Amino acid sequence: MKRSHTLFALIAAGAMALTTAASAQQADAVLAEARASGAVGEQADGYLGIAPGASISADVRARVDQINIRRRAVYTQRASERDATVNEMAAAVACEIFDGRIAVGERYRDEAGQWRQRTASSPVVRPSFCPS
Repeated sequence: MKRSHTLFALIAAGAMALTTAASAQQADAVLAEARASGAVGEQADGYLGIAPGASISADVRARVDQINIRRRAVYTQRASERDATVNEMAAAVACEIFDGRIAVGERYRDEAGQWRQRTASSPVVRPSFCPS
């Protein structure tokens, strides 16, 4: 295995704990509604994003910002523990999220920056950097 794949595998192994932090936001009813409406979604960079043209309240924007701040803090801590970069940690978490935590009907931003919606007939397009 290439060094980058080995490093990514090690990082991904630690990402499961990070997805717990990421899933805490799903319990938030306000954000759950914003996700269901397609206004807010996961991004391939490991952070939540606001879909272009979405009409959201200041409260939703603040919640998204707070989640992203918390995610960045966890990514930073775990990156230092694993001799990785913050972006590598964020990417590992994005792979975990894209592999099974984007519900049918939710929108997400793919690696190319395109916003897509998961449907029952079309799976989530995984980023190319995710291990097979």
